[in-house]
Amino acid sequence: MGNHRTFYLLALGATLQATSPGTEPPPPKAEAAATVTVTAEGTPVEILKTPNPVIVIDKATIEAQGSENLADLLQALLPGQVFTTGGVGTSSNVALGGRAQDTVVTLDGLRLSDATGFGAVNLSWISLAGIDRIEVQQGPCSTRFGSDAQAGVIALYSAGHAAEGLTGQVRAGVGTQAIRQATFAPAYGWGTGWVRAALNAQQEDGATPADKPYRTAGTYLGLGQQLGRDTLVTVSYLNTFNGVPLPISYADYGTTPRWAGNYIPFRQDFSRTEVMDASLRSAILSTLTGELTVGQVLQTRLEPNYVDSTPTEHYTSRRNQANGALTWRPFAVTSLQAGFDAYEETAWIAGNLDPAKGRHLAVFLENQTEVGGGVRLVASVRKGKDRLSFPGGPALQETSANRTTWKAGVNWLAAEGLRFYVSAGNAFANPLLFQAIYNAQYQGQTLENERSFTRQAGATYEHGPWRVGVDLVRTRYGNLVYYDPNGGVLVPSPYGDYYTGIYRNGTDLRFQSAQVNGGYRTEAWSLMGFYRNQEFRNETGPESERFSKGAVVRRPFQSLGLNGHRMAGKVRLEARWSWIGSRYDYGLPSAFKQHFNDLGVAASMPLSRDLTLAVRGEHLMQPRTSREQWLSRERDFQNDASQVFGYPAQPPTGTLEVRYRF
Repeated sequence: MGNHRTFYLLALGATLQATSPGTEPPPPKAEAAATVTVTAEGTPVEILKTPNPVIVIDKATIEAQGSENLADLLQALLPGQVFTTGGVGTSSNVALGGRAQDTVVTLDGLRLSDATGFGAVNLSWISLAGIDRIEVQQGPCSTRFGSDAQAGVIALYSAGHAAEGLTGQVRAGVGTQAIRQATFAPAYGWGTGWVRAALNAQQEDGATPADKPYRTAGTYLGLGQQLGRDTLVTVSYLNTFNGVPLPISYADYGTTPRWAGNYIPFRQDFSRTEVMDASLRSAILSTLTGELTVGQVLQTRLEPNYVDSTPTEHYTSRRNQANGALTWRPFAVTSLQAGFDAYEETAWIAGNLDPAKGRHLAVFLENQTEVGGGVRLVASVRKGKDRLSFPGGPALQETSANRTTWKAGVNWLAAEGLRFYVSAGNAFANPLLFQAIYNAQYQGQTLENERSFTRQAGATYEHGPWRVGVDLVRTRYGNLVYYDPNGGVLVPSPYGDYYTGIYRNGTDLRFQSAQVNGGYRTEAWSLMGFYRNQEFRNETGPESERFSKGAVVRRPFQSLGLNGHRMAGKVRLEARWSWIGSRYDYGLPSAFKQHFNDLGVAASMPLSRDLTLAVRGEHLMQPRTSREQWLSRERDFQNDASQVFGYPAQPPTGTLEVRYRF
């Protein structure tokens, strides 16, 4: 999609906006209350009224956690569902249900997945500069977000309105592991608009000794302007750079010491993510609102090879996107939303001269109706067409598919504070461009869409400071793409002939989980906890391998945690602890017998109205790992030493932080 198309879409959206006296422009989504979701449905709704379970992470929580990127934040807030391959900045994925690639991550409605990769978004790449709100929704989301949203969505929203005049925040921190952190986030507001900026930077030593530390820098710029009485235009830009030490080039299983050549202290990789978007929101009539968003996500990365630090593998992913919707509220108890979602993704993959492309166009319809007695119904349907073109042989190859998805749910406010909900729906995932290219090169089959069906039910109860909830999920995945090492092209070798392998459809998986959470919360003190029991089973493999092979590995069967705070005068004390139980990993014949504890503590105190001092300790139960310990396998299978076998977790850190608001 060229620039001329982008401007055409903006102009088209502008022509659809007809001013009407007495209406107000829809506010930026980041400004919704902590009790309202703007992700789960087409229009903002109280969380207690939607059958789609969602967690809201507001600005205060983001700031209190002190994280610079999405991986560090969610690893603390969603224990057992986020796994990091090594220390700070290394590859981090989230698995809300199913596989990591079954969760879509968006920023202001734009998808952030890397078209050159294996589907899952690396959360370490996403800076929190300029981010004021995050929503996490579990369950099928293809009717709203299309391909890959089989397990859920993580939606980020950039900051909105600013107070009149110059305001902002400065934050600086130092700590162990050579931690250096800094954030500068000024904003200037006037009666009908605002401009915001944010700059953050971080440096920290990795989990194991390396020649270079982890370093990242994020830049955000946002602008909003009200046009007339009822229309709001916003423009934003986010740029994130990451340089990550990767001294461990290969982590194998075994009983003898590792080869010293698998540890290269100067090995590292680099990545950059840029997100540009513009949106137009308007109250066309008192009962009709419209929204249009266009943008581009550009991701580049340089990956080192396995024998030195040379970044020989160059990957570039570009996605041009546009989505829009009209929402009609003919009555106070019902609304109807119709819209479209279109994007073109292009992947330049190392070793291929020609890029691969995916083109996706869909229309959707959603209805929300309150039928009385505290009962609210939500139903949505989406019709989409997807077309992939990729290099293979002397000419580009092309595949296309049509897909219809649906979702329906019921929410019942049965009594004061008591709520029940149930929902069901299907979802899908297109074959990844990388998989399509690989099969075209090595005589593999034309891959079909993956598919899934989910049922979800739950209940919540709130009474004063007390709250409790239970959530049940079961998803069946069919036709999943898997890698077959025995297919493809036979390659002659003096060490023995071997096959290149190919990707195939056919794996069937079942995911199910039950989670209970609750606790007591007041301004003075709180104590909240959760327990999650889950199973991810390969239903087509041998019985002995149904929990230990392919896509089902690295999923803990059980996890639990506690978090709380206590006010001691002006000092706020906080602590969180989580326990992640046994799970399978690649190549292991039986489950891990080790567990993974994570403990973090923090204390903050206002020194004045605008100045706050904070002290934070993270990863307090993780052992420190030296190069010699890794080579001798001393940490293999040791409790709390790693989340992914062979890649040590980040050791304990302590940080002193100062925040100043102006």
